[in-house]
Amino acid sequence: MKPMMDQSVPTIVHVFLLIYIIYDVDELMQTLKVSASLRLTWLDENLVCNPIDYGGIRTGVYPQNSVWKPDISLKNSVDDFKTLGDPSLNVIVTFEGLVTWEPYQIFTSRCRFDFTYFPFDKQTCEMIFVTWGYTASDVRIWRPELGQAQYLEDILNNPEWDLVGVKARNLTNPRPMIIFEVNLKRKPTHVVINIITPLIVLNFLNAGVFLLPERSGEKTGYAVSVFLSFMVFETIVQATLPVNSENVCYLSIFVTLQTVESSVITIVAICLVRVEGRYELVSDWLASLIICITCYKVSSRSSDPTKDGCNLCLGKQKCENNKVEPHFIDECHEHESSLGDNRKEVPIVDWGQVSSRLNWLFFAVFVVLNIASLFILMALLYLNTRDQ
Repeated sequence: MKPMMDQSVPTIVHVFLLIYIIYDVDELMQTLKVSASLRLTWLDENLVCNPIDYGGIRTGVYPQNSVWKPDISLKNSVDDFKTLGDPSLNVIVTFEGLVTWEPYQIFTSRCRFDFTYFPFDKQTCEMIFVTWGYTASDVRIWRPELGQAQYLEDILNNPEWDLVGVKARNLTNPRPMIIFEVNLKRKPTHVVINIITPLIVLNFLNAGVFLLPERSGEKTGYAVSVFLSFMVFETIVQATLPVNSENVCYLSIFVTLQTVESSVITIVAICLVRVEGRYELVSDWLASLIICITCYKVSSRSSDPTKDGCNLCLGKQKCENNKVEPHFIDECHEHESSLGDNRKEVPIVDWGQVSSRLNWLFFAVFVVLNIASLFILMALLYLNTRDQ
């Protein structure tokens, strides 16, 4: 029976949460393990007495099984599903019939984590306490009438997470329950130093492959080494995060994109090595294109020196000032008198120059791309921390 004279009146149970230790926040299993106790208070009209009749005693301590108490348990528990309390625990009863019961244990509750902004994420875990065998017309579980519904002053610090706060809310349907929302914020220092900082370094080393000369023989080996390094970091990040298709971590996307970029850079580096090793003449359109996109200043000559003469320069003085091949300078002297206005000029560009110009072009493109990707990643993470 309920501890009320009028059985039609619901018993109001006020619940207060005290958290002592955050043992573990398991991201793979998505669980929260804490050491805590609940302080429950309610009015038992059957225990109201006059202190004068009992020698002035105003407060008594009794075994918990000797009085009525609500059957409360953690609804979203991962461990054994059982009601709170232990036969060895006591309850405190005042002469006004106010009963205080404080069961304690280690709670392991199920959580739903959002790793979108890892490692600058903030998680909320719910601890749902419910009464079994009672409806809302029999028992109501409420937060304290005054003040906060939790006490966090004695909590021991967790090396990975900060406890931001706890909020409480009540529900009466489908059964009486109180939900404590435990707000946690990750300490990102470890991840920033051991994962993000090396990724930033690798991000710029990725484009450094275009600074190596093709003839050194280390170009493709360097590119493959950086690619494998990104694969290692992607494995580390994926091992840290749980399998989750509902939300995707921005850091994981960034590492994946950098791995794809590294593979593209490796392919481009191999192609540039092939380009540098060619011996045939460079096509006119390709030479013009290289000059156009790289602003490369080279000398030029006639497309047919035997017919049109030399057009390496507009005059003898300019021809001698440009560093060109000797036979082209001789050609300029020989055909200087035959220079005209209708000759077709062709730039002097060999495959080594093509490879060199393309290396600088790709270096600039990928450096800009890497800076932009880093800026976008940091902007997204900063917006999340600012909202918090």
